[in-house]
Amino acid sequence: MTQTKSTIGGDQIWFDYESNTGVISKGFVQSGNVIFEGELINKTGENDYYVVKADYTTCTNCPASWSFQGSQIRAELGGYAYIKNSFLRFGSVPVFWIPYLIVPLKSDRQTGLLTPEFESSQAGGLTVSQSLFWVKSRNEDVTYTFKNYELRGIKNMLNYRYMLNAESYGELSTGWLRDKVFQNEDRVNRFRGEDHRGTGINRWFIKYDHYTLLPEDYIHRMQINNASDLQYPKDFSRETRNHNEPSFENRMSLTKNFENIHTNIDTAYHLNMLKSDPLSGNDESVHRVPEIRVSQMTEPLYTNSPLLFSWDLNYLNLARAGKSYDDMTRCKIDPTTGKCSTAPVTASDSTDMIRFPTNSCDSPDYDRDPNCVLINDGQFNPYNDLIRTGQRLDFKPTLSYPINLGDTVDILPKVSYRETQYQFQLSDEYSRLYRRYLKTEVSARTQLTQIYSSSNDIKGTKLRHEVIPQVTYTKTPWVDRKEHPFWGFDKDNQTEIPFTSQDGISDGDLASPFGLQFDYLDRSLDREIVTFSVLQRLTEKSWVGNSAVYKQLASLSLSQSYDVYQSNLNSSTKQPWSNVAAYLNVNLDSFTTSSLFNYYPYQKVTNVSSSARFTNKFGNFYELGLNRTYSVTPGKDVDVNTRTEDYLFRTGLITKYFNLIGQFVYDGNWLNNSKNKRIKSWAYVSQFKPPGDCWLITLAQYQVTSGTQELKLSFEFTFDGNSKPPLTIEALDQIIN
Repeated sequence: MTQTKSTIGGDQIWFDYESNTGVISKGFVQSGNVIFEGELINKTGENDYYVVKADYTTCTNCPASWSFQGSQIRAELGGYAYIKNSFLRFGSVPVFWIPYLIVPLKSDRQTGLLTPEFESSQAGGLTVSQSLFWVKSRNEDVTYTFKNYELRGIKNMLNYRYMLNAESYGELSTGWLRDKVFQNEDRVNRFRGEDHRGTGINRWFIKYDHYTLLPEDYIHRMQINNASDLQYPKDFSRETRNHNEPSFENRMSLTKNFENIHTNIDTAYHLNMLKSDPLSGNDESVHRVPEIRVSQMTEPLYTNSPLLFSWDLNYLNLARAGKSYDDMTRCKIDPTTGKCSTAPVTASDSTDMIRFPTNSCDSPDYDRDPNCVLINDGQFNPYNDLIRTGQRLDFKPTLSYPINLGDTVDILPKVSYRETQYQFQLSDEYSRLYRRYLKTEVSARTQLTQIYSSSNDIKGTKLRHEVIPQVTYTKTPWVDRKEHPFWGFDKDNQTEIPFTSQDGISDGDLASPFGLQFDYLDRSLDREIVTFSVLQRLTEKSWVGNSAVYKQLASLSLSQSYDVYQSNLNSSTKQPWSNVAAYLNVNLDSFTTSSLFNYYPYQKVTNVSSSARFTNKFGNFYELGLNRTYSVTPGKDVDVNTRTEDYLFRTGLITKYFNLIGQFVYDGNWLNNSKNKRIKSWAYVSQFKPPGDCWLITLAQYQVTSGTQELKLSFEFTFDGNSKPPLTIEALDQIIN
């Protein structure tokens, strides 16, 4: 007997159409994939059933891959099933007895126990997790997880999610445990006194993110990421999600966009993770409290004016708990001792000198030795010590005048004025600094286009090839800048920073003559730069019904700059040609690639970040990637032994009953690593889907960079009859990243 929501069958059916009730003998009730079978089934209402000597399953195969056999079941379609004295059976084999069980018969979020998960790791041993999911309200839910590590102990975890409206949401995750393993490890005890070694350590983490749309279109963002110790992200990488990052970043911002004005106030509090002592203080970290940006978009200077105007205003305050500068030591390192060499320094040694914070061990690796301490002489030494905190106010208005020549060439001349004021917490002589300059720029570009078509049909597939060459000339005819150690360490031979260094800050800047300024806005300056670039695009136009569909199949861009000002300097760091930057993007049905290349002509090395993926029509794929980075310092040769060279291999196999996604990262520079490990990280996720489309068995095993090996086993039962989606590449990203 078939009804709107269910199908009923059995040896005999007695049914009352007026009350919509009945009795089924040795029968079944099926609604979607949900199936009840029993010796006697009482239909007590439109969607209510009472079943004696019953079986419940959502599997479509026969015999069912799994089922619950109970003495009686009370069920409400679209609600819950209440099963007494039940056995979980795999096939026809009973494996687990449950005195009382409640399962949902609807796809809405339901309060209840989630399926247990099992993990195993070298440090934690066998781990069992049991989670309770609580639907607090329509827009809130809470997950509490009890996690028992065989070796570490018991961990309590909490996850809270909420949505205030469609555009405002947030999530809070936290956990805490008394770690029995960590308290006995050398990585923490060698930094602790004798009285505290081996004593218990409470470990915890907190991670919070929210995005809130406020009245008047204000946007509030917040990110909190913190932990009890600096080794927590290494031991529990999937909780903090910032393993191998240099800091815990905690941020809060408020943004408001007007019709033509963008405003933003942003604060960032950092916890330095580049320290060997897991329980060390945070006095050395520098924080942005706050940074304020106000920008006006480009618009006519007045109504119908061809002259365009824009401006940017930036205020930055960098602060920290410790002193406002670092006492620095500059010396040549003795390779046998790893400390400053006592041999006399000659002129030829100048390029081998390195700079590091002054410490009692005279070693750049002082942080690894618990007996080494930083030395503070109490006095700022210009052109030696490093300024770390201060205030900056930067204002930059710009005028531009777009010119179009015969719809063939676009020319855009610009002129900008920049005024930057600095305030440092130093002696009066060095407490104030200013910089101001006038900058001119003119760019010219054209576009060459060719259309290719395989037929004359108006709805035929067409390809459009575009070539866009561009040249930009930038000159700074006037600069007024007060002499100050903030601009660099070399007082007698100050030079401008090469063009190749102006866009970023790296570790190489610490030892370079140019110092380590706050960020790229402090970089000076495009004195006279010519930039050449060419962009090529290939776009496909096809039709779906009466609608045109456009897809960019490929793009390739090339660019390089020549620093005319640098070429006229008498400096050992003179390197007028910038790196050659190339970006390639291909997006075909079965092949995609994204590649960025930066070739440095003077160092003769290429930084590469590239990946290519091949996919067939069944969703199976394999991916190859390369990430190779050299530390490039202007005027110095590159030490190829310090490069980062990672090869990524990733593959995915998707079948009817089994899915497998895996990856590993091979370290191409493993001979120069401290651990000499060829495989940097690896992970795989396998998913077994038994017949019946009603449950999944997922096994994941992984090892993040510098982490320990971990294994996780989980089961997902489909109680509501809605099948689970297959594995995606994001399953790997959630584990390995």
